Amino acid sequence: MVHQNNVIVGLNVVLIVEQLISAIHLFNKEIKKEISMSKKLVNRVLLVNDDGIDAPGIRILKSIAENIANEVWIVAPVVDQSGVSCSVSLKSPFRIQKRNQTEYAVYGTPADCSLFAIKSLMAAQLPDLVLSGINNGSNLGFETVLSGTVGAAMMAMTLGVPAIALSQVSSEDNIPTDWHCSTHLAESVIRQLQSLTTPKNTCFNINFPNCRAEQIKGIKITKQGTADVSKFVVAETQDPEGHEYFWFRAQRNQNVLDNDKELDAANNGYIAITPLHYERTDYDFYQQIKATFNV
Repeated sequence: MVHQNNVIVGLNVVLIVEQLISAIHLFNKEIKKEISMSKKLVNRVLLVNDDGIDAPGIRILKSIAENIANEVWIVAPVVDQSGVSCSVSLKSPFRIQKRNQTEYAVYGTPADCSLFAIKSLMAAQLPDLVLSGINNGSNLGFETVLSGTVGAAMMAMTLGVPAIALSQVSSEDNIPTDWHCSTHLAESVIRQLQSLTTPKNTCFNINFPNCRAEQIKGIKITKQGTADVSKFVVAETQDPEGHEYFWFRAQRNQNVLDNDKELDAANNGYIAITPLHYERTDYDFYQQIKATFNV
């Protein structure tokens, strides 16, 4: 009986030691994770957007950027510039409003902001990274063609600075945007992307789904996908004096069709990350045309 009790005690001690070792490993892992998440990735980061310098998304992004960069600069439009894509003010001048040493409001487009910051304001010491957003609403599929958020990132990439566009998918029922997902997960995703060796002519488009951070199913590396403009409509109305005017309205297709497309991945609860570049040549058709014209 005494021998049996000693065996039981011995087994219990071994079990306790194993649990203790496991707890120590877990503790060390969490400590390393905290150290990794507190490490600055870059010296200078530039923030731009298309919702405007006072929009909530860029303020959330600033607090995130302060964890990964020694200096955080903001150069953003004075007013909402959604839907202007990568347009630049070539035919008219734009003015700058200095708010403090590192924040500037631009009377221009999001691409103007990237261009001004990189070619003038920060030219002597360029930013190491440009973060565009966080956009209030999705930039998925066809929306990326119109997006000023993506346009600002594309301009920065074209000028040789690594860039990431970030968007928080929102409800289309006039419900206030829930920023929980992007607020809690954007830093981790940015850190993962920064660990990659990315081609100079590539930027990233990230969309955080419309759910709480703890409800995320994971990350999907996605394609932009083909355009779905079936719900893109022109709404006609009248002002108080009886003059007609028009609104463009669009709704996303909520059907999950292909998880490799960013639209469907985000609709299905995944963070969608799409690598983008400005080369738009249709290479398959390009070869057909060459053969047709014998050139």
